[in-house]
Amino acid sequence: MKATRVLLLLLTFCVTACTSAASLSPPEPKTPTVLITGASRGIGYELARQYADLGWGVIATCRNPSTADALQALAGSRSNVIIESLDVTDFAEMDELAVRYKGVPIDVLLNNAGILGGNDRQKFGQFDYTAFDEIMAVNVIGPIRMVELFVDNVALSEQKKIINISSSVGSIAMAFPGQNFYKASKSALNMSMKIIAKELKGSKDPNRKQIVVGLIHPGVVRTEFAGNVPIPMIEPEESAAGIIEVIQNYYVTRRQSGDFMSYTGSKLPW
Repeated sequence: MKATRVLLLLLTFCVTACTSAASLSPPEPKTPTVLITGASRGIGYELARQYADLGWGVIATCRNPSTADALQALAGSRSNVIIESLDVTDFAEMDELAVRYKGVPIDVLLNNAGILGGNDRQKFGQFDYTAFDEIMAVNVIGPIRMVELFVDNVALSEQKKIINISSSVGSIAMAFPGQNFYKASKSALNMSMKIIAKELKGSKDPNRKQIVVGLIHPGVVRTEFAGNVPIPMIEPEESAAGIIEVIQNYYVTRRQSGDFMSYTGSKLPW
């Protein structure tokens, strides 16, 4: 009887240990692999869908996976889509994701998550400075932190690309009134990634040295994010297809690392 109890305890220990070890094992997404932030809707969702259709392994992150119905449906119909919970302002959650994917090659790190912050909160003379903090946290600090955490995943991959969804409104040469905080955040994102591109190019690590950093304006896209702006807009499908093509071209011409591009493939002024 005593021997039986000992055997049961040993079996329980083995099962628990094996389960724990399995839970610590990193996921194995299909290759090539793209990690997309803000993938629950709009451009982010469409990028996830189109990459999945191309046969890529897609790590699609969003703040609330349980309410991301379209993304859940996509993952349910595509075995190459993995959904992960991620708020790019939550450093602890970002750290946990980095640990989970430690050693997993990521061909394209695609920083897409962003917020507009509300037009009324960015009117000169009525600035809501809490909005400025919120916008900078998501649009600038979030992508920078993602690059720091996942740069070695990208360095391990074949394609080695860090891509950021920027905006033409971040161009100082093309500045016009309105949306002060949002435009400032995109200018800051552009500058930070330009510097990172140069620092990676000068890295002593040969794999980091090959990383391409991209900044892409997605166009004015008909999404919940853009609202009803009184200018011609394009559909998310067109924007995502253009972005993916530009990303592929970054791979072909590595000298473009740090350049500011439109989804159409044209270079934008700083």
